[in-house]
Amino acid sequence: MATKADEKKGVCDLRSPRRNRYFYGKLLDADHFELETDYLNAKRWLLNRLVTGYGVVCGLDVKLAPDGRAIVIRPGLAIDKHGHEVIVPENTPVIPIPDHLLQPKNDDEEDQHIQVLLCYHECPVEPAPVMAGGCNEPEPCEAGVILERYKVEFRDGCVPKTGNELQIPDVIKGGEFRACDFDYDRLVQVVSEECPACPTDPCIPLAEIKVETNEEGHCCCHQSGVDITVRPIVFTNDLLYQLLLSLMVEAPSYRRQK
Repeated sequence: MATKADEKKGVCDLRSPRRNRYFYGKLLDADHFELETDYLNAKRWLLNRLVTGYGVVCGLDVKLAPDGRAIVIRPGLAIDKHGHEVIVPENTPVIPIPDHLLQPKNDDEEDQHIQVLLCYHECPVEPAPVMAGGCNEPEPCEAGVILERYKVEFRDGCVPKTGNELQIPDVIKGGEFRACDFDYDRLVQVVSEECPACPTDPCIPLAEIKVETNEEGHCCCHQSGVDITVRPIVFTNDLLYQLLLSLMVEAPSYRRQK
């Protein structure tokens, strides 16, 4: 769900940005400094969401603990569906899978799965006294720093299919990569449609874990049942460059086969 902070900063809105205009003698208070940081953050998150895209940038492999009832996530970086950068700086502590997701189901018709999701999470830290108010009022405390962290969620069921198939197959005509086969008019029509809506759930799925039942009737998980191919990935410039090089290598042999 979109947080109140996201709504305040306009993360999910297309709105005209507001930034500070400084002049000599201007009185600066907390609202002005918040306006400054909100402006910079909202611009960056907007570009992440609509230009870079969401998903895993690097790392964040998911490993099961030896008992098969907990996970560890490796260090890495992801961009969530609201454009937040989610950083896992080191191996996470062992994160137990909730017990209610490891209970046998009554029906044996479908396989049992658990989703592992990574979410952006802000933590207010470093409380300090607020030097304001009347003489008879106690000094309240306010957090002086926002720590941009992460949280891990588990959900029952399979990760919803996102549809990785080609969305605009009619942009390239003839099946070969030639300038004359490129339909620029069609591409303009696709780009000129409405901007993608901001998802209500910004979390990024990292893995889907298959739950098995042992001979004693207890649920357990194995590393072979951890599927990380369900995660979306961010196609960075370097990754796209490598894909283009691969196409250049494969294209001649493909044409010879035809």
